[in-house]
Amino acid sequence: MSSQRIPVARPETRVVQDRFEACVYRPGQIARCPARAPTEPLSAEQLDLLLDEGDQRVGGTVFRTECPFCQACEPVRIDVADFRMSKSQRRNWKRNEGELRVEMGPPALSRRRVMLWNRHRRLRGLLTSYSRRDPLGYHEWLVETCAPTVEVRYHEDDKLVGLSLLDLGRVSANSAYHYFDPAAARRAVGVYSVLKEIEFCKSMGIRYYYLGLWAADSEPLAYKASYYPHERLIRGEWKRFEDRASDPHVPDPRAYAERSCTGRSLPPDLTEPGLPAWNDERDELDSDGPGDED
Repeated sequence: MSSQRIPVARPETRVVQDRFEACVYRPGQIARCPARAPTEPLSAEQLDLLLDEGDQRVGGTVFRTECPFCQACEPVRIDVADFRMSKSQRRNWKRNEGELRVEMGPPALSRRRVMLWNRHRRLRGLLTSYSRRDPLGYHEWLVETCAPTVEVRYHEDDKLVGLSLLDLGRVSANSAYHYFDPAAARRAVGVYSVLKEIEFCKSMGIRYYYLGLWAADSEPLAYKASYYPHERLIRGEWKRFEDRASDPHVPDPRAYAERSCTGRSLPPDLTEPGLPAWNDERDELDSDGPGDED
């Protein structure tokens, strides 16, 4: 039997949005991220190919950064077989393993999901004048997908406190999006989700876990450099960094982790304009639909 790899057909895509806008990750910069919609759902092998080339996924589209004055953002991936937890990550694992219940299933929509999504973005400074805050916006961003995608839910005492959208290729998994409840900041659910999803990748024989984009001076993206060894796509080539000491471009990511959510007060009104009042005990989107504990 031949050991040659079968060539992967490059997916056909069409540009559906291309504009200049203020960058939410690097204030003062102009962002351009042309969104391309695949004409057919991506196969697992096609997803591997696009991730290896630096694509990101949002909703039913993929994109690469093409910013006019900035090339700071670099895709990050972890070779899961070589990953080593740091001391702080091991503490996080011990604090949460067995305490948080983890479930996987298809992406879905509920009141609590939309509430936590908006809460998370507001406290991290990621809401802008053009940000969608409504259930339809959530559906377009986090339920619709052009790739094989699962939702990973993190519960504390049966209450949803974190959620990841994980794209699954043949040899790759992509953390397309993660949000958490700022009220549960003491658990650092975002850190635990990365560790738990790396464990899942190992169990499935997946080689690479993709963490999206990183930029050296961006607080919301800084945590992605905390997981070693990792690789970053720099000028078209994946470069490996064994630890922080070998990576001169990375500031201490713990500075952001220590400031994230802690020390900030929650806004008095966590509902968003145009949305109904939230009720954590009743998360269905309308009285005629089925209930959803998440």
